[in-house]
Amino acid sequence: MADKREVVSVLIALEFVVVAAALFLLVAFEVAAPVLPLALVLLFALYRYRS
Repeated sequence: MADKREVVSVLIALEFVVVAAALFLLVAFEVAAPVLPLALVLLFALYRYRS
């Protein structure tokens, strides 16, 4: 079983990825572009956490 800090970290990363995805759908790419690198890193980290 995961400890509380690990669960909180995963939830925060998941929340950022979801908000970034919504941002990409709602605003122009030029506005959302600065968020893209961090979203990709966190998405990869979530992928590695699941596997």
